[in-house]
Amino acid sequence: MPERLVAIVGAGAAGLAAAWSAVRCGARVRLCDAGVGASGLGGGAVDDRPWECLMRAGELLGVTPLCRALPEAVRSFAAALGLWHLPEAGCPLVRLATDAGRVRPARGRDRALLDPGELPAGAAIVLPRVLRPEWDADGLARALGDDEFLRSRGVRCVPAQAELLLRTAEERIAAADLAARHDEPARLDWLGQRLEEVVARARVRGGRADALLLGPWLGARAPRAEILRERVGLPVGEILAGVGGAAGLRFEAAREGLLGALGIELERARVLAVEPAPGALRLELADADPFVADAVVLAVGGLAAGGIRYTPPEQVAAAHEEPVARAPFALSLRAPVELRALGRRLEVVSSLSGPALDEIAWPRGPDPGLLEAVGVACTGSCCAPGIYAAGDVVADRPRTLLRAVASGIEAGEAAAQWPSP
Repeated sequence: MPERLVAIVGAGAAGLAAAWSAVRCGARVRLCDAGVGASGLGGGAVDDRPWECLMRAGELLGVTPLCRALPEAVRSFAAALGLWHLPEAGCPLVRLATDAGRVRPARGRDRALLDPGELPAGAAIVLPRVLRPEWDADGLARALGDDEFLRSRGVRCVPAQAELLLRTAEERIAAADLAARHDEPARLDWLGQRLEEVVARARVRGGRADALLLGPWLGARAPRAEILRERVGLPVGEILAGVGGAAGLRFEAAREGLLGALGIELERARVLAVEPAPGALRLELADADPFVADAVVLAVGGLAAGGIRYTPPEQVAAAHEEPVARAPFALSLRAPVELRALGRRLEVVSSLSGPALDEIAWPRGPDPGLLEAVGVACTGSCCAPGIYAAGDVVADRPRTLLRAVASGIEAGEAAAQWPSP
């Protein structure tokens, strides 16, 4: 039987997991991606359930949620990627200090991030003062000191003077560029020396230093926090920052390594359409020749990543054309699939002016809202004959990293076996 070709559109966590799964099933893979998606912009938290839901559940029930078991395939993929720390089932959830001054739970983390939940009661977290626009050690120390999780454990956050920038210009370069400089062994060694000095000064003054919390600067090619931990003798890690930081670069570097091990070349090409062809599927590309594949996995992301576009009818009216009643969302490429949200066809929630955003689009309690739920309608991972969907593009599924990985694995395996024997 000839080797099957699976085309995967999108190279975020879902697309990468689909490629890994399809190769394990014996298929050949073509992976196309046109830009940076949600996985490449992530801050380093690795969730399986929406963390806001976890916090609400814990508060309502008065219990501390524990880590749930992960599918073995998800753990195998994470091990192959080599980027994340995922505690075993039954362990306490990871806790991450955010740049908003709060601590939030997660199922796992990028290995560069600090987990304050691993520290003993009464510990002191030192935040070095660094003259950077994204870093306010004093303000963060005050805000984190008021966080309920840290207060309940008696954990203190203490700002401390430090000299962690080697050159004056480093006050203004992007955080990701500063992180990349710490990929250099000599520069990382220099940082380790400065952190040792911070710890020594804190202890000489009669204080405690049980961990060091820094900005998103600890490596762009790989997490460097574990090397610093060995050097300093204390837990060292990054804060959970917003989009576009070093954690996203580390994901892309880990993806590069995994694709190399799989023998897959990432094609920087925008897919315009997926169309049925005799016995196959034809993919039309923006700046390259079309090709055919036996099966296709759509892993283009949701609204946040541009995989789903918001196209309300009033956009047509603004061009002085007669408005028409139509679905207010569209897939970013042409494909014979159907979009839905909240279990309904999109026409049900639309009108001549688009959906009533103030009524149904925003989250309310456990309801994720239309903007979080809109996506491709699927049965399992299948959305059309030979076409599968994975990740945030799938309708009515939680938008979390580990859910994206699990759906990618499912879609890649199904695509590699299409049509089922």
